[in-house]
Amino acid sequence: MELDDFKAHWNIIQDKEFQQQKISPEKMEQIIMNTTETLSQLQSRTIFWKQINKTTTTIVITLLVVVLLLRSIDDLILHKLLADIPAAIAYAAIIALYCKYTVWVFKRQEQVFILYNSANVKQTLKQTITAFKAFYWGFNFVCMFLCPLYYYAVIKLLIPYWHASQQTILITCVVATVISLIGSHWYYSVKFFKKLRSLDENLKELESQEG
Repeated sequence: MELDDFKAHWNIIQDKEFQQQKISPEKMEQIIMNTTETLSQLQSRTIFWKQINKTTTTIVITLLVVVLLLRSIDDLILHKLLADIPAAIAYAAIIALYCKYTVWVFKRQEQVFILYNSANVKQTLKQTITAFKAFYWGFNFVCMFLCPLYYYAVIKLLIPYWHASQQTILITCVVATVISLIGSHWYYSVKFFKKLRSLDENLKELESQEG
């Protein structure tokens, strides 16, 4: 449900909320407005990065097509088609899979912050907080395994003239993955977790007022 529609929905059910919760109408209104504004900010931020990711993915896929074409021409000239092209296609497939996964991540994150069609504020807060936690730890878990493959494929396909040892390449992939996960966690801590704590405080306040 869109934010404006949900605001209207909440306005209709506010009287029912006031009766069910031992909380003043003024405080309830404050919680509702804080929840709506917070989710709106989180959704807007997600949409912004979703558009950035969409543009980046398009560029990467285009680059992959160009690289595969150039590698094919080069291998045909050097008569190495059977040896190199299958590997190049496999690396390109891994990179494309990673790009597709990031597209899904931002789409799923946007869905998390779309207000639920709930009959009360408390249920909406519970669903949003629970959904975000499941989403966040889930995508980080997948990235622990997908990111090293992605960096390995990037090195092998896009940096073919870096003749490092296999051990050096693997260490580089692991280090790059750790840096990526730390950077991602730092960003979410600064831009998202503080907002989620605000929602959690609203939820706890509503729960504390229950008889």
